[in-house]
Amino acid sequence: MQTNRQSFTALLATIGLGTLFIGTGCNQQAEVATPPPPPVTVSKPDVREVTVFKSYPSTLKGINEVEIRARVSGYLVERSFKEGSFVKKGDHLFTIEQEPYELAVESARADLERAEAGEELAKSRLKRLEEALKTNAVSEIEVDIASAEVAQAIASVNQSKARLNDARLDLSYTVVDAPISGRVSLSSVDEENLVGYSEPTLITTIVDDSTIQAYFEVPEREVIAFLAARSDGKLADYMMSLPIGLQLADRSEYATTGKIDFLDNQVDPMTRTISMRAVYENADSKLASGLFANIRIPVPPDSDNMASNEALLVPAASVLRDIGGSFVWVVDAQNVAHRRSVETGDTVIKEAAGPDQPPERQTIILDGLKPSESIIVSGLQRARDGASVTPTMK
Repeated sequence: MQTNRQSFTALLATIGLGTLFIGTGCNQQAEVATPPPPPVTVSKPDVREVTVFKSYPSTLKGINEVEIRARVSGYLVERSFKEGSFVKKGDHLFTIEQEPYELAVESARADLERAEAGEELAKSRLKRLEEALKTNAVSEIEVDIASAEVAQAIASVNQSKARLNDARLDLSYTVVDAPISGRVSLSSVDEENLVGYSEPTLITTIVDDSTIQAYFEVPEREVIAFLAARSDGKLADYMMSLPIGLQLADRSEYATTGKIDFLDNQVDPMTRTISMRAVYENADSKLASGLFANIRIPVPPDSDNMASNEALLVPAASVLRDIGGSFVWVVDAQNVAHRRSVETGDTVIKEAAGPDQPPERQTIILDGLKPSESIIVSGLQRARDGASVTPTMK
């Protein structure tokens, strides 16, 4: 019995010792299996001459936009314009019922005639009293009273004339013509509806988009950079001399460049920006009021960083974006990856290096990267800030 107990104890000891060796062996294998730094492909930025632009968001606006409102109350009895059509200045748009205003004109005219008759009577009476005063047939007080009555009659005539003019003006408001040439919008009121009862009812809007305006804001630090491009310090003259590009929402470029025709005279203390306005000819009506677009201003060369008209360009796919903005992965001399925030410009197309290679999309880097630095262009998903990588130069 004791022999069996000793054998069982020895068996347990053997199993425990074996487990210990197995565990130790696993730890050694884990240490040996530590993976090497992940492989990535890196390259240095291209440096070549391009036109660098600064982009500013804007909403386009016609050079003239007029709301057509009912200036008198009444039923809309006629609408003579076609919604969405082009109208010329002076074209008839709509008519509000005229009968009440025609009656008001007739009533005001009758009041004027009555006042004019009263004026003639007062003047005639004054003249007779003045003749009678010469023979002392009447007193001076009677003449004074008659003279005052003439003045009152004249005032009554003037008041009646004003009321007649006011009635005629209201009558003229019942016929509404186009105040400008342009494209007319949808009508907000149908015929036989009451308009202008409690407020001037909006009927439609006319937009003259023969010239398009684009308002935008430029941060003060960029204003300073533009100002530095002028040795005489005349910012407005410099900005107004530049050809201003326009990029639409589909990233297409408008064929005609514009000009800046307005710069505000001060920086907004709340936003630290200065307001500007660019204008574009729109004879072919390819632009419309309300469209979103990016204003593109050529950036003056920065002699501190690169030669005139030269820019840093990197593969567009190497520029990542998150809530913090745009960034690239920079690999230092110790093969350690670092996240680097950058300021980006336009994306351009680099011509294919050979017949079997496609064109390459490149992003212009305006700030945050040096020409001598290497960035990750392939294997981006393997990069971690501060972690080692195994780079291969492209």
